Amino acid sequence: MEQNMDTFIQEFREKNYQNFDDFYMLTNRKVYYAIISIVKDDQIAADLLQDTFMNFLNKIDQYKPGSNIYAYLSRIGRNLSINYYNKYKKEIHSDLILDSIQSDEIIDQKDKLDILKILNYLNKDQREVIVLHVINEFKFREIADIMDKPIGTILWIYSKAIKILKEKVGVSYE
Repeated sequence: MEQNMDTFIQEFREKNYQNFDDFYMLTNRKVYYAIISIVKDDQIAADLLQDTFMNFLNKIDQYKPGSNIYAYLSRIGRNLSINYYNKYKKEIHSDLILDSIQSDEIIDQKDKLDILKILNYLNKDQREVIVLHVINEFKFREIADIMDKPIGTILWIYSKAIKILKEKVGVSYE
């Protein structure tokens, strides 16, 4: 898979975007989750997702081959989301995060509400770490890079989030 990603990157550096749709389909979901966990609005997240890929393509030469492309794209999306959030935080409405999460399995409305309630027990950083680790399956080192925080801080945030979730819902997500 990584070899394939490096091939995509090389093609993009040569201004060959013939396989961009394939690249996008392989990477967009994890980036979307990183964005939606911050802005909590499907339409805004979709716009920021497109901006993320445009920024990536515009600055393709800054990407170091062999790096984790998912973490790199998620970091771009996260930074754009934070900038957007800080600029428009008074206008952002707390829509259901999961209304727009595309899933391989069907999640009914009751499950969406339950998951939203669970995530609402957490603060912004805790929610983001949980989403990145549990849903996106990023390693803690990758989350530290994405959030630009020391790995010890990420582990502490995760541990605290898990403790809150255990207290509030009595379920372990480890």
